[in-house]
Amino acid sequence: MSTSSTSSLSSEISMENFLTLFVTQLQNQNPLDPTDNTEFMSQLAQFSTLEQEQQQTEYLSKANSINSASLQLDQIALASTFIGKTIKYSSGSSDSSDSDSDSDSNSSSDTLSGVVEGVKLEEDGTVSFIIDGESVSISNFIEVENTTTTTTTTTSSTTSSNILSKLFGKK
Repeated sequence: MSTSSTSSLSSEISMENFLTLFVTQLQNQNPLDPTDNTEFMSQLAQFSTLEQEQQQTEYLSKANSINSASLQLDQIALASTFIGKTIKYSSGSSDSSDSDSDSDSNSSSDTLSGVVEGVKLEEDGTVSFIIDGESVSISNFIEVENTTTTTTTTTSSTTSSNILSKLFGKK
């Protein structure tokens, strides 16, 4: 318990508190054996460096949170373009016992297809397609099935498919 109180105390020391302690130390030093000025300057420089590092850490933490949220929004927006389209996906984390899924008999048993009904942000922060009422991670996405003959729709689906593949490192 003393460790946690010590760590919380040390994180609450501000520059103002440090300078107050620093001045008090100067006022109460032994006049016959004064502390070397370089030692005081070293302490001041170390504290200043520590404070800058803490500020950088806070900034990076905030920036990381913003980047994560931005990536999630991008993934949701991109995944929502697949609503109403038939996609192929691997059954990695979804239940493959759905009888409504249109599985190809020529493909392996872990490749399924289905119509994207919606998009969901999972509790762990990942984005999933809703297919036949089940969540399917967008990382399991393989390709958009070519169910339409319109060139514009196929091109749009192919572009979205390429973007998703780049996001998750699949080709």
